[in-house]
Amino acid sequence: MNDAPPRWLAPGEPASIAQNLRARFSEEFGTDPEGIWFAPGRANLNGEHIDFHGGRCLPLALPHGTYAAARARNDGVLRVRTLEASLDQGVHEVTISAVGPADAEGQDQYPGWTRYVSGVLWALQRADDEDLRPDPQFGADLLIRSTLPVGGGLSSSASLECAAALAFVGLGSALGRDNPGTMLTDALTDAHRADVAAACMRAEVEVVGAGTGGLDQTTSLRAAEGMLLSLDCRDFSLQRVAISFLLRGHRLIAVDTDTPHALSDGEFGSRRADSEAAAAVLGVERLRDALSHRARRAEVDDVLARFDELTAGQDQIQGRPVDGCRRRLKHALSEMVRSEKLNHHFTGECHGVTQMAGELGEVMTAGHSSMRSNAQVSFPLADSVVEAALGAGAQGARLIGGGFGGSVLIMAPEAAVDKITRSVGRLSRGIRFLEVTPSGPARALWPAT
Repeated sequence: MNDAPPRWLAPGEPASIAQNLRARFSEEFGTDPEGIWFAPGRANLNGEHIDFHGGRCLPLALPHGTYAAARARNDGVLRVRTLEASLDQGVHEVTISAVGPADAEGQDQYPGWTRYVSGVLWALQRADDEDLRPDPQFGADLLIRSTLPVGGGLSSSASLECAAALAFVGLGSALGRDNPGTMLTDALTDAHRADVAAACMRAEVEVVGAGTGGLDQTTSLRAAEGMLLSLDCRDFSLQRVAISFLLRGHRLIAVDTDTPHALSDGEFGSRRADSEAAAAVLGVERLRDALSHRARRAEVDDVLARFDELTAGQDQIQGRPVDGCRRRLKHALSEMVRSEKLNHHFTGECHGVTQMAGELGEVMTAGHSSMRSNAQVSFPLADSVVEAALGAGAQGARLIGGGFGGSVLIMAPEAAVDKITRSVGRLSRGIRFLEVTPSGPARALWPAT
């Protein structure tokens, strides 16, 4: 048992981090960077494993994220280094012309984390918006620092992609040249940000080989300070919803379990394949289309009954076990219903803080139960964290992110935070806590203009 005081992972002061990163860049590359960019991680109140099925997600950006210092090159080469101790192996050099789809020959020669960076440049050079495209021979020296736990289920990979993307747009595109330094932040319209998110999503799917659905990249680039995003992943339209009222007397806390996951290792893709097989049986392109606009709970039972009829007597569909496909289907549909319920409450008529916090807590805990039993992506320490948090007075708790490791999100009354963090902290010496404060989107930090 760990009786040490709870450990908190602070986001740090952006100006100080940027100044230190400038100095480190100069030491590494022998010259000053031309700019520094930041992109946040995210937490998700509800909507896991449904973005790629067109479901509604309810994320917010964190104050923690990834910083990228960069200087342009004109030889089509990326030289990249991360200051994350668990990943750092010095400078890696990547020739962009050699970057391509994950299954192409030779793609495994580069460390996994560098493909998130090089893949973004590859995708941006194919962006529909010419103003966002870096020049064909664009390259860069890039130094990365993150204040997120790597593989912690808080979108460290998408944060890396988005920070790198802003660096590439800022240094290599027409929009960046016309809007140098911090002017880029205001010049990026919401449409621009959606296009950059799409490029980051393409990089992760095609170059990295992870089955992302766009939730993380959209949150990092299109979040708003003090706001929750109600994100409809059918068309990536969103509504920004103020939730500061909810945090009066309550806190959202992320628990980094120190159990890293890797979404490209096959397990995440297997769960997605199960649910896509279920969609094919039902004759819908996306599982969200199996429900009505309001997505009511009774519809879930109806769809499951139809699935059972269509698969009666079969052990497998599209080479996937029927039982597994049904579980993924049940998770996706019930998660969509939970998201629509919360969206109705957040965007509809006013509710009291206590009532809203209680309803959110119930939805979060139900979501964890489904992640454990239906999506089957939870793990023993996450289950123990949820149980300990609820036992110590939390109103809700759930695993967030892709699963198989990562973080738990807790909804806690302010008065119970100390008891909750001490109870959860006893479970493992590696546990750290992060304050979840709705924060702003990816932006340029330096030079000021």
